[in-house]
Amino acid sequence: MSKNSTTRVQSVDRALSILETLSNYESLSLLEISEKVHLHKATTHRLVNSLLDNGYIEKDPITKHYRISLKLFELGNRRVQNIDFLNVAKSMIRQLAIEINQTVHLVIEDNNEVLYIDKYEPTQNENRMRSKIGMKAPMYCTAVGKAILATRSNTEITQYWENTNIKKLTNNTIINLDDFLQEIESIRKNGYAIDNEENEQGIVCVGAVFSSFKEVAAGAISVSMPILEIDKKTFFIEKVLETAEKTSKLLGHF
Repeated sequence: MSKNSTTRVQSVDRALSILETLSNYESLSLLEISEKVHLHKATTHRLVNSLLDNGYIEKDPITKHYRISLKLFELGNRRVQNIDFLNVAKSMIRQLAIEINQTVHLVIEDNNEVLYIDKYEPTQNENRMRSKIGMKAPMYCTAVGKAILATRSNTEITQYWENTNIKKLTNNTIINLDDFLQEIESIRKNGYAIDNEENEQGIVCVGAVFSSFKEVAAGAISVSMPILEIDKKTFFIEKVLETAEKTSKLLGHF
């Protein structure tokens, strides 16, 4: 590790030490902070000013004392909101999977791919999908991915297409942009997407996005079924749309 890298890490450690110290007091003077974290006053002053500039601490204009701000609370609260979002969505897909006795996935978009963050397979269902939690898949050939892409403009989709390695994974994979944009129009009209054995031979998926109070496409859910159960597709579509709508409402989207 270079000297500069070591210095940067040391500075971060020292700044965090200042924050932790301030969190234990109503306010402290610069000298008091310096003494409690065992740093030279000049070094402490530099770090305190950086924390002040970034909004992590506040300075009383009268006493000149410093106190911790609410910024860390705000950052932590965002994390809590994300956890709540996951818990709500996970609960909904479990209910759906048990009700229809099929595998249900929960995904989010991550760097123009879908990331499986939860999967529920009823124990009495003998059909096992190859998908795994933490696994990524292309957007262009999965129901959840196409559902998410349908919330974007055609210009954004074209940019995605041009920057993605589009390849034929099965005989049904769409690899022509014009055909894909027609598919997207159908998804927008119907409110759901179909993966017609485009990602995995013998498996059909129905997917729909759900929204939150801050995102149009917070994530997506899908039901996967073997091609032998394609006669139940209409029923699964209804259930996916119903679950996506309920999830959106629970997440504050109306």
